[in-house]
Amino acid sequence: MSSLRSFVSALWSGRTWKALAYLLVGLLAGVLWLSWSVTMYVTGAALVIVWIGIPILVFTQLSMRWIGAAERWQANRLLGMRIGKPEPVAPRPGADGARGVWKRTFYWGGARMHDTHAWRVFAWTVIRGVLGPIGFVVAVVAFVVPVAVLTQAMVYVLSEIGVFDISWQGEPFYGEAPWWWCPWLLLLVPLGFILAVGAAWLVRGFAAVHEPIARWALGPCREEATRRATERAQLAEERVRIDQDLHDSIGHMITMTVIQAGAGAHVFDTDPEFARQALRTIEERGRAAMGELDRIIATMRGASDHELAPLPGVEALPGLIEDSRSAGLDIRATIDAGGANGAVSRAVFSIVRESLTNAAKHAPGAPVEVTVAPDGDAIGVLVRNPRGTARAARAESTASLGRGSGLAGLRDRATLLGGTLLAGEGPGGTFEVLALLPIGTALSEDGAPDSPWAPLRERLSA
Repeated sequence: MSSLRSFVSALWSGRTWKALAYLLVGLLAGVLWLSWSVTMYVTGAALVIVWIGIPILVFTQLSMRWIGAAERWQANRLLGMRIGKPEPVAPRPGADGARGVWKRTFYWGGARMHDTHAWRVFAWTVIRGVLGPIGFVVAVVAFVVPVAVLTQAMVYVLSEIGVFDISWQGEPFYGEAPWWWCPWLLLLVPLGFILAVGAAWLVRGFAAVHEPIARWALGPCREEATRRATERAQLAEERVRIDQDLHDSIGHMITMTVIQAGAGAHVFDTDPEFARQALRTIEERGRAAMGELDRIIATMRGASDHELAPLPGVEALPGLIEDSRSAGLDIRATIDAGGANGAVSRAVFSIVRESLTNAAKHAPGAPVEVTVAPDGDAIGVLVRNPRGTARAARAESTASLGRGSGLAGLRDRATLLGGTLLAGEGPGGTFEVLALLPIGTALSEDGAPDSPWAPLRERLSA
Protein backbone atom coordinates (compact mmCIF):
# COMPACT_ATOMS: atom_id res chain seq x y z
CA MET A 1 0.00 0.00 0.00
CA SER A 2 2.81 2.36 0.85
CA SER A 3 4.49 1.69 -2.50
CA LEU A 4 1.24 2.51 -4.32
CA ARG A 5 0.92 5.71 -2.30
CA SER A 6 4.46 6.76 -3.13
CA PHE A 7 3.84 5.93 -6.80
CA VAL A 8 0.73 8.09 -6.96
CA SER A 9 2.29 10.90 -4.89
CA ALA A 10 4.48 11.80 -7.87
CA LEU A 11 1.42 13.63 -9.21
CA TRP A 12 1.55 16.34 -6.53
CA SER A 13 5.22 16.13 -5.59
CA GLY A 14 7.19 19.34 -5.78
CA ARG A 15 9.99 17.49 -7.50
CA THR A 16 7.67 16.67 -10.41
CA TRP A 17 6.58 20.25 -10.88
CA LYS A 18 10.15 21.51 -10.72
CA ALA A 19 11.16 18.94 -13.33
CA LEU A 20 8.21 20.12 -15.47
CA ALA A 21 9.44 23.71 -15.20
CA TYR A 22 12.99 22.59 -16.10
CA LEU A 23 11.75 20.89 -19.27
CA LEU A 24 9.62 23.88 -20.24
CA VAL A 25 12.55 26.25 -19.85
CA GLY A 26 14.70 23.78 -21.80
CA LEU A 27 13.30 24.91 -25.17
CA LEU A 28 14.43 28.50 -24.73
CA ALA A 29 17.73 27.60 -23.03
CA GLY A 30 18.60 24.86 -25.52
CA VAL A 31 17.94 26.95 -28.64
CA LEU A 32 19.63 30.05 -27.16
CA TRP A 33 22.82 28.34 -25.95
CA LEU A 34 23.21 26.16 -29.02
CA SER A 35 22.74 29.11 -31.39
CA TRP A 36 25.22 31.22 -29.46
CA SER A 37 27.97 28.64 -29.10
CA VAL A 38 27.83 27.25 -32.62
CA THR A 39 27.62 30.70 -34.23
CA MET A 40 30.48 32.14 -32.19
CA TYR A 41 32.79 29.16 -32.56
CA VAL A 42 32.19 28.91 -36.32
CA THR A 43 32.67 32.67 -36.74
CA GLY A 44 35.85 32.67 -34.68
CA ALA A 45 37.28 29.68 -36.52
CA ALA A 46 36.47 31.27 -39.90
CA LEU A 47 38.13 34.58 -38.98
CA VAL A 48 41.14 33.14 -37.16
CA ILE A 49 43.25 33.60 -40.29
CA VAL A 50 42.84 37.38 -39.99
CA TRP A 51 43.46 37.33 -36.20
CA ILE A 52 40.08 38.83 -35.33
CA GLY A 53 38.83 35.31 -34.80
CA ILE A 54 41.19 34.72 -31.88
CA PRO A 55 39.52 37.28 -29.56
CA ILE A 56 36.13 35.91 -30.64
CA LEU A 57 37.16 32.36 -29.72
CA VAL A 58 38.65 33.47 -26.40
CA PHE A 59 35.51 35.45 -25.53
CA THR A 60 33.33 32.48 -26.51
CA GLN A 61 35.40 30.23 -24.25
CA LEU A 62 34.98 32.76 -21.44
CA SER A 63 31.21 32.89 -22.02
CA MET A 64 31.01 29.10 -21.63
CA ARG A 65 31.85 29.60 -17.95
CA TRP A 66 28.91 32.00 -17.60
CA ILE A 67 26.56 29.64 -19.44
CA GLY A 68 27.76 26.79 -17.24
CA ALA A 69 27.01 28.83 -14.11
CA ALA A 70 23.46 29.59 -15.31
CA GLU A 71 22.79 25.97 -16.25
CA ARG A 72 24.30 24.73 -13.00
CA TRP A 73 21.96 27.03 -11.07
CA GLN A 74 18.94 25.65 -12.96
CA ALA A 75 19.98 22.04 -12.42
CA ASN A 76 20.59 22.58 -8.69
CA ARG A 77 17.35 24.49 -8.10
CA LEU A 78 14.93 22.61 -10.34
CA LEU A 79 16.40 19.09 -10.46
CA GLY A 80 17.62 19.01 -6.85
CA MET A 81 21.21 18.32 -7.89
CA ARG A 82 24.30 19.38 -5.96
CA ILE A 83 26.76 20.19 -8.68
CA GLY A 84 29.80 21.94 -7.24
CA LYS A 85 31.71 24.77 -8.83
CA PRO A 86 34.59 23.80 -11.11
CA GLU A 87 38.20 24.72 -10.49
CA PRO A 88 39.36 28.17 -11.64
CA VAL A 89 41.20 28.34 -14.91
CA ALA A 90 44.76 27.14 -14.37
CA PRO A 91 47.43 29.56 -15.66
CA ARG A 92 49.59 28.40 -18.52
CA PRO A 93 53.23 27.43 -17.78
CA GLY A 94 55.41 30.52 -17.86
CA ALA A 95 52.57 32.94 -17.09
CA ASP A 96 54.05 33.97 -13.73
CA GLY A 97 57.21 35.32 -15.31
CA ALA A 98 55.49 36.96 -18.28
CA ARG A 99 56.28 40.65 -18.66
CA GLY A 100 54.37 43.14 -20.75
CA VAL A 101 50.70 43.49 -21.61
CA TRP A 102 50.84 41.42 -24.78
CA LYS A 103 52.60 38.48 -23.17
CA ARG A 104 50.24 38.43 -20.20
CA THR A 105 47.27 38.65 -22.58
CA PHE A 106 48.70 35.79 -24.63
CA TYR A 107 49.06 33.53 -21.59
CA TRP A 108 45.64 34.58 -20.29
CA GLY A 109 43.98 33.76 -23.61
CA GLY A 110 45.89 30.50 -23.92
CA ALA A 111 44.64 29.42 -20.51
CA ARG A 112 41.04 30.08 -21.61
CA MET A 113 41.45 28.07 -24.79
CA HIS A 114 42.80 25.13 -22.74
CA ASP A 115 39.94 25.35 -20.22
CA THR A 116 38.52 21.82 -20.19
CA HIS A 117 35.44 22.90 -18.24
CA ALA A 118 34.53 25.41 -20.96
CA TRP A 119 34.79 22.70 -23.60
CA ARG A 120 32.53 20.43 -21.55
CA VAL A 121 29.99 23.25 -21.28
CA PHE A 122 30.14 23.64 -25.06
CA ALA A 123 29.31 19.95 -25.38
CA TRP A 124 26.44 20.54 -22.95
CA THR A 125 25.03 23.35 -25.12
CA VAL A 126 24.92 20.96 -28.06
CA ILE A 127 23.22 18.26 -25.99
CA ARG A 128 20.88 20.82 -24.44
CA GLY A 129 19.98 22.06 -27.91
CA VAL A 130 18.77 18.55 -28.78
CA LEU A 131 17.17 17.57 -25.48
CA GLY A 132 15.60 21.00 -24.86
CA PRO A 133 12.93 20.90 -27.62
CA ILE A 134 12.23 17.22 -26.97
CA GLY A 135 11.81 17.89 -23.26
CA PHE A 136 9.51 20.81 -24.00
CA VAL A 137 7.25 18.58 -26.14
CA VAL A 138 7.26 15.91 -23.42
CA ALA A 139 6.33 18.50 -20.78
CA VAL A 140 3.52 20.01 -22.86
CA VAL A 141 2.04 16.63 -23.80
CA ALA A 142 2.35 15.37 -20.25
CA PHE A 143 0.47 18.40 -18.98
CA VAL A 144 -2.12 18.86 -21.73
CA VAL A 145 -3.36 15.28 -22.29
CA PRO A 146 -4.43 14.47 -18.70
CA VAL A 147 -5.91 17.94 -18.29
CA ALA A 148 -7.88 17.56 -21.52
CA VAL A 149 -9.28 14.18 -20.51
CA LEU A 150 -10.25 15.34 -17.02
CA THR A 151 -11.75 18.54 -18.41
CA GLN A 152 -13.82 16.52 -20.88
CA ALA A 153 -15.24 14.42 -18.06
CA MET A 154 -15.93 17.48 -15.88
CA VAL A 155 -17.70 19.35 -18.69
CA TYR A 156 -19.89 16.34 -19.38
CA VAL A 157 -20.90 16.02 -15.73
CA LEU A 158 -21.67 19.73 -15.38
CA SER A 159 -23.71 19.78 -18.58
CA GLU A 160 -25.74 16.73 -17.59
CA ILE A 161 -26.66 18.05 -14.17
CA GLY A 162 -27.77 21.30 -15.74
CA VAL A 163 -25.04 23.70 -14.73
CA PHE A 164 -24.70 24.72 -18.38
CA ASP A 165 -25.65 23.30 -21.75
CA ILE A 166 -23.34 22.35 -24.59
CA SER A 167 -24.99 21.80 -27.97
CA TRP A 168 -23.88 21.18 -31.50
CA GLN A 169 -26.15 22.38 -34.33
CA GLY A 170 -29.04 22.61 -31.91
CA GLU A 171 -28.64 19.13 -30.48
CA PRO A 172 -27.14 18.29 -27.03
CA PHE A 173 -23.49 17.47 -27.52
CA TYR A 174 -23.61 14.44 -25.23
CA GLY A 175 -27.07 13.17 -26.19
CA GLU A 176 -30.08 12.89 -23.90
CA ALA A 177 -29.07 9.91 -21.77
CA PRO A 178 -28.77 10.54 -18.00
CA TRP A 179 -25.18 11.21 -16.97
CA TRP A 180 -25.03 8.25 -14.57
CA TRP A 181 -25.83 5.89 -17.44
CA CYS A 182 -23.14 7.15 -19.73
CA PRO A 183 -20.01 4.91 -19.72
CA TRP A 184 -17.82 7.90 -20.65
CA LEU A 185 -18.03 9.21 -17.13
CA LEU A 186 -16.86 5.89 -15.67
CA LEU A 187 -13.92 5.78 -18.08
CA LEU A 188 -12.71 9.35 -18.47
CA VAL A 189 -12.13 10.17 -14.78
CA PRO A 190 -9.93 7.16 -13.90
CA LEU A 191 -8.30 7.30 -17.32
CA GLY A 192 -7.40 10.94 -16.81
CA PHE A 193 -6.01 10.21 -13.34
CA ILE A 194 -3.91 7.31 -14.64
CA LEU A 195 -2.62 9.45 -17.48
CA ALA A 196 -1.73 12.23 -15.04
CA VAL A 197 0.29 9.89 -12.80
CA GLY A 198 2.03 8.35 -15.79
CA ALA A 199 2.78 11.79 -17.20
CA ALA A 200 4.33 12.83 -13.86
CA TRP A 201 6.71 9.90 -13.92
CA LEU A 202 7.47 10.54 -17.60
CA VAL A 203 8.45 14.12 -16.79
CA ARG A 204 10.64 13.02 -13.88
CA GLY A 205 12.25 10.28 -15.94
CA PHE A 206 13.10 12.54 -18.87
CA ALA A 207 14.46 15.18 -16.49
CA ALA A 208 16.63 12.48 -14.86
CA VAL A 209 18.23 11.85 -18.27
CA HIS A 210 19.83 15.29 -17.96
CA GLU A 211 21.41 14.61 -14.55
CA PRO A 212 24.46 12.45 -15.38
CA ILE A 213 25.29 14.61 -18.39
CA ALA A 214 24.89 17.82 -16.37
CA ARG A 215 27.04 16.42 -13.56
CA TRP A 216 29.83 15.69 -16.05
CA ALA A 217 29.56 18.90 -18.08
CA LEU A 218 28.69 21.55 -15.49
CA GLY A 219 30.76 20.49 -12.49
CA PRO A 220 34.19 19.09 -11.71
CA CYS A 221 34.90 16.01 -13.80
CA ARG A 222 35.90 12.69 -12.24
CA GLU A 223 39.58 13.34 -12.87
CA GLU A 224 39.33 16.70 -11.09
CA ALA A 225 37.49 15.15 -8.15
CA THR A 226 40.13 12.43 -7.91
CA ARG A 227 42.88 15.02 -8.04
CA ARG A 228 41.22 17.04 -5.27
CA ALA A 229 40.85 13.96 -3.08
CA THR A 230 44.48 13.04 -3.71
CA GLU A 231 45.64 16.54 -2.80
CA ARG A 232 43.58 16.48 0.40
CA ALA A 233 45.03 13.09 1.35
CA GLN A 234 48.57 14.29 0.65
CA LEU A 235 47.95 17.43 2.70
CA ALA A 236 46.58 15.41 5.61
CA GLU A 237 49.54 13.03 5.43
CA GLU A 238 51.96 15.96 5.38
CA ARG A 239 50.26 17.52 8.40
CA VAL A 240 50.52 14.27 10.33
CA ARG A 241 54.20 13.96 9.46
CA ILE A 242 54.89 17.56 10.52
CA ASP A 243 53.01 16.96 13.76
CA GLN A 244 55.12 13.87 14.43
CA ASP A 245 58.33 15.76 13.63
CA LEU A 246 57.40 18.58 15.99
CA HIS A 247 56.43 16.21 18.76
CA ASP A 248 59.44 13.91 18.39
CA SER A 249 62.34 16.24 17.68
CA ILE A 250 61.33 19.57 19.24
CA GLY A 251 59.61 17.87 22.17
CA HIS A 252 62.70 15.79 22.94
CA MET A 253 64.97 18.82 22.86
CA ILE A 254 62.67 20.89 25.07
CA THR A 255 62.38 18.04 27.58
CA MET A 256 66.15 17.72 27.85
CA THR A 257 66.49 21.49 28.15
CA VAL A 258 64.02 21.56 31.05
CA ILE A 259 65.94 18.76 32.80
CA GLN A 260 69.23 20.61 32.38
CA ALA A 261 67.71 23.85 33.66
CA GLY A 262 66.33 22.10 36.74
CA ALA A 263 69.62 20.37 37.47
CA GLY A 264 71.60 23.59 37.02
CA ALA A 265 69.28 25.53 39.31
CA HIS A 266 69.52 22.80 41.95
CA VAL A 267 73.35 22.92 42.18
CA PHE A 268 73.82 26.56 41.24
CA ASP A 269 75.41 27.43 44.60
CA THR A 270 77.18 24.17 45.40
CA ASP A 271 78.59 23.36 41.95
CA PRO A 272 78.84 26.51 39.79
CA GLU A 273 80.87 24.73 37.13
CA PHE A 274 78.11 22.17 36.58
CA ALA A 275 75.58 24.99 36.43
CA ARG A 276 77.65 26.80 33.79
CA GLN A 277 77.91 23.58 31.77
CA ALA A 278 74.14 23.13 32.05
CA LEU A 279 73.61 26.64 30.70
CA ARG A 280 75.98 25.96 27.79
CA THR A 281 74.08 22.74 27.06
CA ILE A 282 70.79 24.61 27.18
CA GLU A 283 72.16 27.13 24.67
CA GLU A 284 73.34 24.37 22.34
CA ARG A 285 70.03 22.55 22.53
CA GLY A 286 68.14 25.78 21.93
CA ARG A 287 70.15 26.41 18.78
CA ALA A 288 69.59 22.83 17.67
CA ALA A 289 65.86 23.20 18.31
CA MET A 290 65.79 26.38 16.22
CA GLY A 291 67.58 24.59 13.39
CA GLU A 292 65.13 21.70 13.56
CA LEU A 293 62.23 24.15 13.57
CA ASP A 294 63.67 25.86 10.49
CA ARG A 295 63.86 22.49 8.76
CA ILE A 296 60.21 21.72 9.53
CA ILE A 297 59.07 25.18 8.43
CA ALA A 298 61.03 24.74 5.20
CA THR A 299 59.12 21.50 4.65
CA MET A 300 55.82 23.31 5.16
CA ARG A 301 56.85 25.96 2.62
CA GLY A 302 57.83 23.36 0.07
CA ALA A 303 61.57 23.78 0.63
CA SER A 304 61.78 26.29 -2.20
CA ASP A 305 64.55 28.25 -0.52
CA HIS A 306 66.11 25.50 1.59
CA GLU A 307 67.70 22.16 1.00
CA LEU A 308 66.19 19.83 3.57
CA ALA A 309 68.54 17.92 5.83
CA PRO A 310 67.87 14.18 5.84
CA LEU A 311 65.88 12.84 8.76
CA PRO A 312 68.07 11.13 11.38
CA GLY A 313 68.38 7.34 11.48
CA VAL A 314 70.24 4.72 13.49
CA GLU A 315 73.57 6.37 12.67
CA ALA A 316 72.46 9.30 14.86
CA LEU A 317 71.67 7.12 17.90
CA PRO A 318 75.13 7.45 19.56
CA GLY A 319 74.87 11.23 19.42
CA LEU A 320 71.33 11.12 20.79
CA ILE A 321 72.40 8.94 23.69
CA GLU A 322 75.40 11.13 24.50
CA ASP A 323 73.22 14.25 24.43
CA SER A 324 70.73 12.56 26.74
CA ARG A 325 73.51 11.54 29.12
CA SER A 326 74.81 15.08 29.22
CA ALA A 327 71.27 16.15 30.15
CA GLY A 328 71.44 13.92 33.22
CA LEU A 329 70.02 10.59 32.07
CA ASP A 330 71.73 7.40 33.23
CA ILE A 331 71.70 5.30 30.06
CA ARG A 332 73.12 1.82 29.44
CA ALA A 333 73.01 1.34 25.69
CA THR A 334 73.69 -1.56 23.35
CA ILE A 335 73.40 -0.49 19.72
CA ASP A 336 73.70 -2.92 16.82
CA ALA A 337 71.37 -1.93 14.01
CA GLY A 338 73.07 -3.62 11.09
CA GLY A 339 70.72 -3.98 8.13
CA ALA A 340 68.39 -1.14 9.13
CA ASN A 341 68.07 1.53 6.48
CA GLY A 342 65.58 3.94 5.03
CA ALA A 343 62.25 4.16 6.80
CA VAL A 344 63.18 1.39 9.27
CA SER A 345 66.31 3.27 10.33
CA ARG A 346 64.35 6.48 10.88
CA ALA A 347 61.66 4.63 12.81
CA VAL A 348 64.25 3.05 15.13
CA PHE A 349 65.70 6.49 15.88
CA SER A 350 62.22 7.95 16.52
CA ILE A 351 61.27 5.12 18.89
CA VAL A 352 64.46 5.50 20.96
CA ARG A 353 64.15 9.28 21.06
CA GLU A 354 60.51 9.24 22.16
CA SER A 355 61.23 6.57 24.78
CA LEU A 356 64.11 8.60 26.24
CA THR A 357 61.88 11.67 26.31
CA ASN A 358 59.22 9.77 28.27
CA ALA A 359 61.84 8.39 30.65
CA ALA A 360 63.17 11.89 31.30
CA LYS A 361 59.64 13.17 31.97
CA HIS A 362 58.26 10.38 34.12
CA ALA A 363 61.34 8.85 35.79
CA PRO A 364 64.03 11.53 36.04
CA GLY A 365 67.32 10.22 37.39
CA ALA A 366 66.36 6.55 36.98
CA PRO A 367 68.66 4.29 34.92
CA VAL A 368 67.48 3.64 31.37
CA GLU A 369 68.32 0.53 29.37
CA VAL A 370 68.44 0.92 25.59
CA THR A 371 68.92 -2.08 23.32
CA VAL A 372 68.82 -2.03 19.53
CA ALA A 373 69.77 -5.36 17.99
CA PRO A 374 68.97 -7.56 14.99
CA ASP A 375 66.47 -10.36 15.57
CA GLY A 376 66.44 -12.65 12.55
CA ASP A 377 64.93 -10.72 9.66
CA ALA A 378 64.01 -7.76 11.83
CA ILE A 379 65.41 -5.02 14.05
CA GLY A 380 64.34 -5.07 17.68
CA VAL A 381 64.17 -2.04 19.97
CA LEU A 382 63.94 -2.24 23.76
CA VAL A 383 63.88 0.78 26.07
CA ARG A 384 63.26 0.01 29.75
CA ASN A 385 63.32 2.22 32.85
CA PRO A 386 61.99 1.97 36.41
CA ARG A 387 58.69 3.65 37.01
CA GLY A 388 58.75 7.06 38.63
CA THR A 389 56.12 8.50 40.92
CA ALA A 390 52.52 7.29 41.00
CA ARG A 391 51.50 10.22 38.85
CA ALA A 392 54.24 9.39 36.34
CA ALA A 393 53.16 5.75 36.35
CA ARG A 394 49.62 6.80 35.45
CA ALA A 395 50.97 8.97 32.63
CA GLU A 396 53.01 6.04 31.30
CA SER A 397 49.98 3.77 31.49
CA THR A 398 47.94 6.33 29.55
CA ALA A 399 50.60 6.39 26.84
CA SER A 400 50.73 2.60 26.73
CA LEU A 401 46.99 2.47 26.08
CA GLY A 402 47.41 4.58 22.98
CA ARG A 403 46.08 7.91 24.29
CA GLY A 404 49.55 9.42 24.38
CA SER A 405 50.20 11.08 21.04
CA GLY A 406 53.92 10.21 21.00
CA LEU A 407 53.77 6.45 21.49
CA ALA A 408 50.54 6.22 19.51
CA GLY A 409 52.29 7.88 16.55
CA LEU A 410 55.25 5.49 16.89
CA ARG A 411 52.87 2.53 17.00
CA ASP A 412 51.29 3.74 13.76
CA ARG A 413 54.71 4.02 12.09
CA ALA A 414 55.67 0.53 13.18
CA THR A 415 52.39 -0.87 11.85
CA LEU A 416 52.87 0.84 8.48
CA LEU A 417 56.31 -0.78 8.21
CA GLY A 418 54.84 -4.23 8.86
CA GLY A 419 56.03 -4.40 12.47
CA THR A 420 54.53 -3.74 15.86
CA LEU A 421 55.18 -1.79 19.05
CA LEU A 422 54.10 -2.42 22.61
CA ALA A 423 54.46 -0.06 25.57
CA GLY A 424 53.54 -0.96 29.11
CA GLU A 425 54.63 -2.67 32.30
CA GLY A 426 57.83 -4.68 32.12
CA PRO A 427 59.56 -7.09 34.48
CA GLY A 428 60.30 -5.92 38.02
CA GLY A 429 57.83 -3.05 37.96
CA THR A 430 59.55 -1.27 35.09
CA PHE A 431 58.09 0.53 32.11
CA GLU A 432 59.31 -0.67 28.75
CA VAL A 433 58.85 0.01 25.07
CA LEU A 434 59.27 -3.00 22.76
CA ALA A 435 59.31 -2.67 18.98
CA LEU A 436 60.03 -5.12 16.19
CA LEU A 437 60.47 -3.80 12.64
CA PRO A 438 61.04 -6.05 9.60
CA ILE A 439 64.07 -5.30 7.46
CA GLY A 440 62.42 -6.83 4.39
CA THR A 441 58.80 -6.84 3.31
CA ALA A 442 57.41 -8.95 6.17
CA LEU A 443 58.36 -10.84 9.30
CA SER A 444 58.96 -14.58 9.35
CA GLU A 445 59.18 -17.02 12.28
CA ASP A 446 63.01 -17.14 12.34
CA GLY A 447 63.59 -15.03 15.42
CA ALA A 448 65.40 -16.28 18.52
CA PRO A 449 62.86 -17.91 20.88
CA ASP A 450 64.47 -16.43 24.00
CA SER A 451 64.80 -12.87 22.68
CA PRO A 452 62.76 -10.11 24.36
CA TRP A 453 60.94 -9.58 21.03
CA ALA A 454 59.68 -13.17 20.70
CA PRO A 455 56.17 -12.24 21.99
CA LEU A 456 55.92 -9.53 19.35
CA ARG A 457 56.86 -11.95 16.56
CA GLU A 458 54.32 -14.50 17.82
CA ARG A 459 51.70 -11.80 17.93
CA LEU A 460 52.33 -10.80 14.33
CA SER A 461 52.40 -14.41 13.16
CA ALA A 462 49.08 -15.23 14.87
